[in-house]
Amino acid sequence: MKILLVTEYFYPQSSGGTELYVYNLAKALQQKLHQVEVLSVSDSGRKVSNYNGIVVHYIPFNQNPETIVISGEKPSDNLGFFVETVQKINPDVVHFHTLTTSISAFHAEAVKQNGYKTVLTSHIASHTCLRGTLMQNGKKVCNGKVEEQKCLSCYLQNQGVPEPLNRLLTFAVRATGFPKNLAKVVTRKKNELAKLNLNLDRLVVVSNWQKAAFTENNLSEVKTALCRQAIETCQIATTKKIEKSKLVIGFLGRVSAIKGLHVLLDALKNTAVKNFELKIAAIPVLAESTYYQQLKNRVENMPNASWTENLSNDKVRDFLSELDVLCVPSQVLETGPFVVYEALAQGVPVLGSNLGGIAELISEGKNGWLFPHQDKKYLGSLIASFITQKSVGKLLKDVEPIARPLNKLAEEMILIYNDL
Repeated sequence: MKILLVTEYFYPQSSGGTELYVYNLAKALQQKLHQVEVLSVSDSGRKVSNYNGIVVHYIPFNQNPETIVISGEKPSDNLGFFVETVQKINPDVVHFHTLTTSISAFHAEAVKQNGYKTVLTSHIASHTCLRGTLMQNGKKVCNGKVEEQKCLSCYLQNQGVPEPLNRLLTFAVRATGFPKNLAKVVTRKKNELAKLNLNLDRLVVVSNWQKAAFTENNLSEVKTALCRQAIETCQIATTKKIEKSKLVIGFLGRVSAIKGLHVLLDALKNTAVKNFELKIAAIPVLAESTYYQQLKNRVENMPNASWTENLSNDKVRDFLSELDVLCVPSQVLETGPFVVYEALAQGVPVLGSNLGGIAELISEGKNGWLFPHQDKKYLGSLIASFITQKSVGKLLKDVEPIARPLNKLAEEMILIYNDL
């Protein structure tokens, strides 16, 4: 079978969870003797290259700055190149992994109209949420249903309009239809979901909360499949862990406000017992450089704390092997995140916020613990208890791993492809 994986983000141009997922899926499918190629976008225009045995086709990013294109009302100017490239490759299945301006629901519609089978794996909350978090007004979990009043008010709050003014402004915008672009923002999201429902042969989600959110928006349950992320298990770190008397806490990932590193730092600041060591493996986010620098400065001024940037994939296992616990203090609903799978595969327990995919993966006292996502005091008390538990040798060690190898992911995807 020939499978085309479509993603705006792929190695070596960028590195993140989606890139790793697509890469792992491609290699696992190749091991099952399927022909797999990737279609992505590039500043350097149309070209074909090879990344670790995977043929990668590039088309240009969208170059049309019109608001109707950026907002998703009109397809990007690379749509023709996209269709031509797909036709040239002529795959059995076109499997999307991102929806952006450069590769959008219009692209799925175009290949569907050309007779190709279409699949989308949803890796993020923004497919059903205007602010991309599924946290209503940034505070509580939303059911994900796209509704005019609720979603526009929440969107305005995210743009800096305070409550209750945002609710009043929402009524005014809806009543007058002005400003026009703002008045249409919820309708555009509804239209995108309707387009996906019409043109996708299969929607793949990696967490149960996603499935519920898509169902709220009338995406066909028959066409929706749950297929969680996967990771190679039982990989041994290249360095032997040095046992320390202090509790070693780690954070691994993007330093973005939604990832919640500030919550962990605040919790540690207020923890009465200071017998801990903090290790940060940070990935900078260009759009949040001020936040990044502020947190980096805080960590560098802390005793027994270290800050590493852009840790390579082959060093992640060694980093995790040094930890007693990995903290994942996300402030939004995650589809994984992948770092939870990585930690559990190394036998490292996870201390995570009780949101989204994290709550679905963590079993209290078996492979980690959960805390209310914004409750710094509760998080601090948990960490203090871990310090005490380690001092008497009772900290959780026999972590239950997630038995989800890559070949299992490939097998499930092949069943989906064959079904189509």
